[in-house]
Amino acid sequence: MKTHFAIVVCLIYLSPFAPSVASGCSKSQNKSLQPTTPNKQTPEQSNGEIAEILSKMHDATKQLKSCQAKLSYLFIQDPDLLDSKTLRNGVLYYQKDDMHSRLRIRFDDIKQEDFEPEICRQEYLFDGVWLTRIDYKLKQIDLYQKAPEDKPIDVFELISNNFPLIGFSNIDRLKEDFDVCLPEKSGGSDKSITLLLSVKKGSKYEKEYKKINFRLSRDSYMPKQITACSSQGDIHDIQFKELQINKKLKKAVFTIETPSDFRKNVVRLEEKNEAKGN
Repeated sequence: MKTHFAIVVCLIYLSPFAPSVASGCSKSQNKSLQPTTPNKQTPEQSNGEIAEILSKMHDATKQLKSCQAKLSYLFIQDPDLLDSKTLRNGVLYYQKDDMHSRLRIRFDDIKQEDFEPEICRQEYLFDGVWLTRIDYKLKQIDLYQKAPEDKPIDVFELISNNFPLIGFSNIDRLKEDFDVCLPEKSGGSDKSITLLLSVKKGSKYEKEYKKINFRLSRDSYMPKQITACSSQGDIHDIQFKELQINKKLKKAVFTIETPSDFRKNVVRLEEKNEAKGN
C-alpha cells in the first residue's frame, strides 16, 4: 500500500489500490529509468551543493499555493523477467489556502504493453480528510477517511507519512533514512537537477524502496520526474509536464459529479483502527 502512495508525490498516485500492469517502452528504455550513478565530487563539495538544492526546494514549496500539470505514470513490473508495463496519462491539480489543501488527479486513459491506449477514467481526490477514488469502468466510488473531520491534514503531510517528499520532509530526518547524492555529470540539459536517494539499512522505507530519483526544474525547483525502484524490483516513473504554479484554480475543479448508480464503499477512521487492532 505504501508504494502506491508514491505515485502522488507532488506528487503521485494517491491510492491504496494496487495498479494494473503494463506501457510501450523497450528494455533499453527501462534501463534508462534505473537510478543513475552518483558523481565523484568530494563529500564537502557534494554536501554543500545538495544542501543548497534542498534549501531552494524548501523555499519553493513554502510559496506553493496551487499547481496544475499534465502527468504520466508508468509502472513496470519486474523489468528483468516479466517486463510488464502500464502507462496512464492524466492531469493533476493542487490548491492550498489558510484552511486546508486539496489534491485531484484524473487519469484519462491506459496503455498496456504494445496495445493502443484505451479510455479509462479514474479520479483521485483528497480534501484533507477523505481520500476518494472513482472508477468509471467499475462504476465504483471508494472513500477512505485519513483524518478526523475536525483535524484535516495537508496533502503533503499524508504523502510524507509513506514517501520521502524532499522539499517538504525534514532534511535531517531525510538523511537518517537515505544517502542523498548527485549523479555523474552527463553533459545533458542544464535545465534540470537530479537528486539520488539510496535507502539506508534500517530505514523505515527499507521494505518499500531501494532507490529514488528526483529530477527537478532548475527554474522552479519543482519536480519534473520521479523514478522509484521498489524493493521487489518494480519501477514507478512519474513525469510532470506543462506545470503551472500559483495560478488561480476554480472551485469546481475539486467537485466531481458521479452517476447515482455507482456503488459506494466507505471506510471510516475508526473502522480502520479497529481492523488494525484485530
